[in-house]
Amino acid sequence: MKPIERIAIYLQFKSINPHSFERKIHLSNGYFAKQLRNLGSIGTDILLKIHEHYPDLNLLWVLTGEGEMILTREPSAAQSILNEFPVRYESENKKLKSLEMDVEKLQFTIKDKDKIIGLYEFMMNNHPISTSIAEMR
Repeated sequence: MKPIERIAIYLQFKSINPHSFERKIHLSNGYFAKQLRNLGSIGTDILLKIHEHYPDLNLLWVLTGEGEMILTREPSAAQSILNEFPVRYESENKKLKSLEMDVEKLQFTIKDKDKIIGLYEFMMNNHPISTSIAEMR
């Protein structure tokens, strides 16, 4: 059995008439019927359109006849990861922004400490404590 015949089985199963099918996936009028009559082939561009508009149709079944015609609604592991991605991205992005703010605060603190150290070094090297102050102690 050819892929075009399997698509016809799917359309019959879902009670979709060929004209509606052609319109939905942007095929010319009569294209599907002609391909079915001649047992023609279906190109990858059309298969991609079918997959886009009929995601429950198992394309492996269309191409090879293996597996079930209708895909189950259970998300695959890859689909689960894709569904989680926006949430995880947002969470990680917030953490990153918080860490960037912490780094800025620490850099500011380091600059202040460097200034204080510089002042102490200046006082120790260039301005010794006067003897009168030392004597007062």
